[in-house]
Amino acid sequence: MNFDSLNKMIEYIEKHLDSDIDYKELSKITNTNIFILERIFMFLTNMTIIEYIKKRRLSKAFEEIRNTDLKIIDIAFKYQYNSASSFNRAFKQLFNITPTECREGIGKYKIIPIINFEYIKNDYDVDYEIKNLDTISLYCYHITALSHSDLLYKIRQLYKEVKANGYYKKFNEIGMYGIFSKTSGSYHYYLGSTKYFPNLENIKINKGKYAMFKLISKNQNDIASFEQQLNKQWVPATNYDIKNNFKIELYKNDYCYIYLPLK
Repeated sequence: MNFDSLNKMIEYIEKHLDSDIDYKELSKITNTNIFILERIFMFLTNMTIIEYIKKRRLSKAFEEIRNTDLKIIDIAFKYQYNSASSFNRAFKQLFNITPTECREGIGKYKIIPIINFEYIKNDYDVDYEIKNLDTISLYCYHITALSHSDLLYKIRQLYKEVKANGYYKKFNEIGMYGIFSKTSGSYHYYLGSTKYFPNLENIKINKGKYAMFKLISKNQNDIASFEQQLNKQWVPATNYDIKNNFKIELYKNDYCYIYLPLK
């Protein structure tokens, strides 16, 4: 069995979270009997298929409770729970808050991302926050490129330059920003901070709503891997409409805060 067939099975599950899921269809998609399929799934994910479906249904319910005015009981029925008590019990067990507390805004946003078997990890749930950012004024180096690969090369050269001339240390004293943006045919990257430097370009980031993720690493390989997982697993798993031509990274202390703008 290859990962393509497993990912097609995950696509089928995702389309049927609010209806009955036919396990014979899962077996047909993967061309494997359900007993063997369950063992493979458990080996790769450390959970059963039933547990995964339950978590994804509760994850979608979390979003709808937090972000809509739909009645909690209607959301429970939508995601295949037959009673409020069974839904409340399962919800609290997964998120450590009740559905009512979720509606009241208690606790961090959390979703269980869609599994992608190319990027699978056992510890795959994601905490995040929705932030309303005010306008930010930054003083930055600015580089441009015609391709993403060329931009990445220029970014590496820029980091060498700012470490050599001392700006890297100055930026990090108050929090260093890395801003990615894409306009018609061009890629842009800004590196700087909110501190005024007369010889750097001043840019303003307009106020807006963002999904914020906190990564306990400033290593570029870790950040790239995490962002790849977000794009493959988190973004498709949510109801948010993400702007894919802009991204903010804030490096502060030992953390990287990633901000994805919401339309």
